Amino acid sequence: MPRTRQDNQRLTAALGQSLGVGTSTAPQDIALQDAASFHIYRLLRADILNCRLEPGARLRFEVLRQQYPVGVGTLREALSHLVSEGLVRTEAGRGFSVAPVSLTDMLDIAEWRVEFEVRAVTQSIRHGDEAWEAEIVTAHHLLSKTAVPSVDADDETRDLWKARHHRFHEAVGAACGSPWLLHFRSLLFGQALRYQRLVALYGPPMPLKHDDHREIMEAVLARDEQRAAHAVEQHIRRTVDVVLKHVPGFDVLKDTTGAARQTVRRPAIATATKARRRSAG
Repeated sequence: MPRTRQDNQRLTAALGQSLGVGTSTAPQDIALQDAASFHIYRLLRADILNCRLEPGARLRFEVLRQQYPVGVGTLREALSHLVSEGLVRTEAGRGFSVAPVSLTDMLDIAEWRVEFEVRAVTQSIRHGDEAWEAEIVTAHHLLSKTAVPSVDADDETRDLWKARHHRFHEAVGAACGSPWLLHFRSLLFGQALRYQRLVALYGPPMPLKHDDHREIMEAVLARDEQRAAHAVEQHIRRTVDVVLKHVPGFDVLKDTTGAARQTVRRPAIATATKARRRSAG
């Protein structure tokens, strides 16, 4: 008879007692490293997620060196890390380019985000302690004091919102107990940020989500797994709906009168369409 998840959890606990603290092979968070290449990695990553480096754009070293004053070796190392995250593409003989965006990609990311976020939150509810609860309350308080950035907000305002939003979502799943789950969850969260930025560039102001975040917090603190799972899923799907209704090239839920139709779960779309870039003028 195959081993169950409970069997593996008991084995993990036993190994932890006999061998000491367990070591995970989940990838390390290089954003926390101090080397020059990691600093450039953070700058490039932020510019990709904010669409300052547009989806599909070629990343030529001679141009990049004007924006990021470092050597080619440092740039190549930083870009290689971004390739592993799926934010940059590389092709032999053609160099690097920003990963494209597509409708099918966004929907795929959203579906897997639901899977990983729900798993992380429900596992955290089972294992989280009072310190975990306190961090959720603190993160939510700071987020609730931060206005959702407008389309013309400066970088400082946008970065503050992103940092506090990220802190809240990190907190609710932080006690899941699985480094691999946290890794894949973080990877998908980053991928989703590009599509959220497209809403800011092309769509109407994003609806306030403080009610969403409060509902998630209250469900988690009440240790209500079903309610928390539902709140997390709806939070993700509401963002996807905004993209599907308003972003050019993605607005498949917008009818001919301009009114938005109700979304369906994972629409069947034969081909992906690229988001049309707004001209600089």
